[in-house]
Amino acid sequence: MKRILPLLGILALAISLNSCKKYKNKEVYANVPVYMDYSDFRNSFEFSQGKMMENAGNIYLHNNFILVNDIDKGIHVYDNTDPGNPFPIGFMNIPGNTQMAVKGTTLYADSFMDLLVVDISNMYDPKKISREQEVFTYSLPMINEGYPIADIDMSKGVVIDWKIEKTKEVSGFMAKFNVKDCEDCSPQEVETKSAVSARVNLAGSMSQFGILDNYLYALDVSDIKSFDISNPQNTIPGSARRTWEEVETIFPNGNHLYIGTTTGMMIYDASMNRLMPEYISTAEHVRSCDPVFVDGDYAYLTVRSGSDCAGDINQMQVYDVSNKYLPNNKDNIQMTDPHGLAKDGNLVFVCDGDDGLKIYNASSSGSVSSSPQYHYPDIKSRDIILHNGLAIMIAEDGIYQYDYSDPSNIIYAGILTF
Repeated sequence: MKRILPLLGILALAISLNSCKKYKNKEVYANVPVYMDYSDFRNSFEFSQGKMMENAGNIYLHNNFILVNDIDKGIHVYDNTDPGNPFPIGFMNIPGNTQMAVKGTTLYADSFMDLLVVDISNMYDPKKISREQEVFTYSLPMINEGYPIADIDMSKGVVIDWKIEKTKEVSGFMAKFNVKDCEDCSPQEVETKSAVSARVNLAGSMSQFGILDNYLYALDVSDIKSFDISNPQNTIPGSARRTWEEVETIFPNGNHLYIGTTTGMMIYDASMNRLMPEYISTAEHVRSCDPVFVDGDYAYLTVRSGSDCAGDINQMQVYDVSNKYLPNNKDNIQMTDPHGLAKDGNLVFVCDGDDGLKIYNASSSGSVSSSPQYHYPDIKSRDIILHNGLAIMIAEDGIYQYDYSDPSNIIYAGILTF
């Protein structure tokens, strides 16, 4: 999921453009920050029941459990022992959460600028192990893009949400978010929050967390940050590898990390130094979002237009990565609005946004059929996980599941509606 500008960048812009106060002494409706005290924020983890999903994001499969991120709020846990009848167990309250990964019985989740470590050996009663403070860039929760952002005071605590109300505390540097000032709007005309592109996470192809052996890798603006997680009781932050690109997704495979960026797929070798992977090569494309899934010698990625990443093409692209130093484009399949994807055997599953789920046949040489073998339209699909003949897909309105154990007869197994 793409957040708005990191807070430090906003503060820097505020200083540099302080002389240009477009809204000085002018009262407008704006995103006014809701703060949480730092101490309360770092002691906010709890597990409860009965919370409704607000804005579904990443998905993760752990044994018979499905974990679904509720963007900026926390993680919902569902029992999927019976895929035809999954049911909710509870909710982990984690303010600022968008990403997660699991190793063994330990969950790693971001919480704005912190990394939270949770014991999930008992999924009915998860316990916080530790919190690594200020390891990520301080970012902000989703905003209503129809309104500017009010000034932020870091001394007041962590910004965990926004409320739309009138204020004079709006600096001119956020004018690009000023779609409408709405000075004369009544409160009834003001929307509470607009949806922002959700990024979905077994991990899905749109994840920003990835694990190789005893190391966690997390994408942070343009950095790949590493953590030694060999001891769940003592997570050790490692180094940060600057990519010089706007990183979007990460897919670990073997000893390599495949990084989707807004301008292409980057390959890093982690075989010699897990804490500081070495850059190898880039498969470049026009500016676009770039989820990646790797199977053997082939990398499958999607690029799309109409997103925060810009760009004007919608394709699934296939690259031969048998030579990691020279990725070779093998095939391009035209799509509508592709997001996450996954592959198992000769089947490639692509979440084509509002055009639903599409399933293609792939050959051993990397080519993909130009038309899908199966198409489930009218679903706002986002990302998908494949496991033991079961496809688990996250969509805007719920979790869809398909039994593909017989590729010639894929069966819809049901939906868990949010």
